[in-house]
Amino acid sequence: MRGVRMLGQSQVTVEDFPDPRLGEGEVLIRIQASALCGSELHGYRGDTGQEFNGGHEAMGVVAEALHTRYLKPGDRVGIHAVWGCGQCRWCASGRYTFCDQRRGTPGTHAELVSAPEHVLLKLEEDISDEVGVLLSGDGLGVPYHVSTRLNTRGGDVVCVIGAGPIGLGNVLIQSFLGAEVVVIDLNDYRLGLARDLGAKHTVNSQTDDAVEAVRQITSGSLADKCIECVGRPETLKLALRLVGKAGTVMAVGEQGDVPLSISEDLIRRDITLMGSWFFHYCEFGAMVNLYRRGLRVDKLVTHRFPLEEAPLAFSEFSAGRTGKVVLQPCA
Repeated sequence: MRGVRMLGQSQVTVEDFPDPRLGEGEVLIRIQASALCGSELHGYRGDTGQEFNGGHEAMGVVAEALHTRYLKPGDRVGIHAVWGCGQCRWCASGRYTFCDQRRGTPGTHAELVSAPEHVLLKLEEDISDEVGVLLSGDGLGVPYHVSTRLNTRGGDVVCVIGAGPIGLGNVLIQSFLGAEVVVIDLNDYRLGLARDLGAKHTVNSQTDDAVEAVRQITSGSLADKCIECVGRPETLKLALRLVGKAGTVMAVGEQGDVPLSISEDLIRRDITLMGSWFFHYCEFGAMVNLYRRGLRVDKLVTHRFPLEEAPLAFSEFSAGRTGKVVLQPCA
């Protein structure tokens, strides 16, 4: 099969790899669409290469199934990126992210992927390939899980820091839920995408004071909620400055230690600081229902490339000239 290999130093190639081998209860999937994720840029820009790739948002068509219970060749499926053991109490409730034995996908930027049946999400005919990738992966999954934790109400002012793909997904779903969304970023192109997805206000923090802008938008009360999607200490600290009294800050961007004043940043203003990672397998049905109610998930995808153009896809994505990018290995 053909697949992407990460070389490091902002280089990738498309090479021949052995086809995956199926184990008991596993499914061989011919990949129709595989989306790029911002988390892959660490490996893309890093100094060292990888044996394969870090792709983990994909859908495809079942090519072969070995002693499976409900999937058969020809079925369309999305791949949940976190693979639980399938046996523990967390897996039994569809919360693979809490499984102590969890693991991830072996890389989906390829023509073929094998996966256990229990991590696959069957896609009905009204769900297109691109929408299927977003509903079963980070694209909508991460923002949806955030929304279940924030309990946004109509009229809430919600700041989103970072207009990369995850930030844009949060813009889409928070505005759909009735929030007045303010987006803060340095990239004017992506701020434009945020407006198209429902943001009422956008702030380029390279040219404008983000705190003062939000203060003016809210007549001094600041935001009800703030979602940090960048993963830098300075942007988490900014989120704590943007949120008003009794507000909530949701940390989504992965990072290490961040110095905080517990008294000044949290206690004295009754601030709630939360974290959210990926989404639960059991939440897929609710996301499908939102899509069927009119959530324009498809608007998140701005660029599509055949597998052989993966070097160009990664280059454009890394440069911030895209929204969500989809590779099409077997389309």
